[in-house]
Amino acid sequence: MAQPIKAERLATSDPKPSPKTSSGLTIKTQEVTYNSLELGTDVTHCVLIAQQENKNFLLSHPNLFLYKHTRSSMASSTRHATLISMFYRFLATQPKMKGIDLGYYHALADNKDICRWQVHRQLERLEKNSPKPSSETIFEDAKVLLIFFKWLNDHGYVTNVDVQVRTWRANFRSGRMLNYIDRIAKSTISSKNIRVLDKQSRQKKFDFLITNDEIKVLLQSYADPVYAVLFQLGLGTAMRPMDLVRFPYLGNGDNKHIMPFSEMVKRGVTTQYTVYNSKGHKDREITIHMDDLRSLEENYIIPYYSIRKQLYKKRFKQECTPDVLFLTDRGIPVDSDRIASRTNDAKVKAVKIDPTFRSHINFYQSRHWWPTQYLINMFGERLLTENMEVLYLAAAQVLTQQMGHEDVATTYKFYVDMARVLMFVHRGKALDLIRAPERSVSSFIERLRSVDREKLVETEGLEGSAAVYA
Repeated sequence: MAQPIKAERLATSDPKPSPKTSSGLTIKTQEVTYNSLELGTDVTHCVLIAQQENKNFLLSHPNLFLYKHTRSSMASSTRHATLISMFYRFLATQPKMKGIDLGYYHALADNKDICRWQVHRQLERLEKNSPKPSSETIFEDAKVLLIFFKWLNDHGYVTNVDVQVRTWRANFRSGRMLNYIDRIAKSTISSKNIRVLDKQSRQKKFDFLITNDEIKVLLQSYADPVYAVLFQLGLGTAMRPMDLVRFPYLGNGDNKHIMPFSEMVKRGVTTQYTVYNSKGHKDREITIHMDDLRSLEENYIIPYYSIRKQLYKKRFKQECTPDVLFLTDRGIPVDSDRIASRTNDAKVKAVKIDPTFRSHINFYQSRHWWPTQYLINMFGERLLTENMEVLYLAAAQVLTQQMGHEDVATTYKFYVDMARVLMFVHRGKALDLIRAPERSVSSFIERLRSVDREKLVETEGLEGSAAVYA
């Protein structure tokens, strides 16, 4: 096979050989530097050299891609070359490629081969009992292959990969997929480990429920109280940041009853609120505890809103409309980007106040808090004793409506798992959540007190509370 790149001067690093496959194919990833006649300047990128049956072959099509697409970054070139090498070595083990020249692999490979490669990598990981690569990494690596095949398609090379179809992700939570892996994996390996291994690979940034102390420290760390109020409202409603910032001073339409707490007609401990044009341009109706609206008025509307509305008028030369409630201390409407930025600033301060504050905590933790507490509040100890499917219909609809998720099963199971972990950890303890379920999030925040985190599990269990959502 001819070398795809003409070079006047060529410098190479030591090649990095790949493991041999059952077909006897080895592919070396080698860094090269040379003067490109096309560009008139030096370029550096990786090339792939295959060794099969005591012969060396330059993989022309991958090497052309690496030259054209990755020469600006060696890190990118190395990653693309490594993944293409892995995929080619996998293809060499497939019956369809038996006796086929390496130069035709790119033309004969198809979308199903990419799917099988993802499953193959999961099987290899299980056999090694390793947390890496995670399912997410495997999926992202498959997308790199699609970039390679898209480049080939765009430049007139024949391939059998349809890059226009929706990218396939191996669903390793699917019972059908897990049963398949159970059948073909070694008998000593359980496919149930897949989730566990994925979680191990993410332990440093594990998205577990924010603790009481962390809530308290984070709320104290915001430089502008508007963000603390937004976080508290997020705890009580599970609204996304994009929805929180659109919560109005005075509502209209289905939300015409929304106004400062002291002016609202009280018909119960909760009220309904319609979230318009949320993620996916969907609308949904959620439940808000009246005490959380009282807290919103006492902690933000009364002390800050009027002054900030004047700053808004001064800055923008017009009155602040009643559909805008949350303003910064400079009179600028709060948006999702400001929430993320100010929360990052608050995290830095929080870690200084309390070194045990987990640095991965973000504003989105407020969204996870509501469904977990709701399930514990609703089922209590039954979470540990009853089959999840028995509880499913009782809570799934409420949960998905409040969260705004379409995938009922995934949403419900994720938060049931989280709630069960909390219940197991604190089993036998008196949970404030269960003991006083009528408390709103605002009352919970007011009761937060400093607790030695090391003694939390041993002595007092989990302090928490959630509102009763009618």
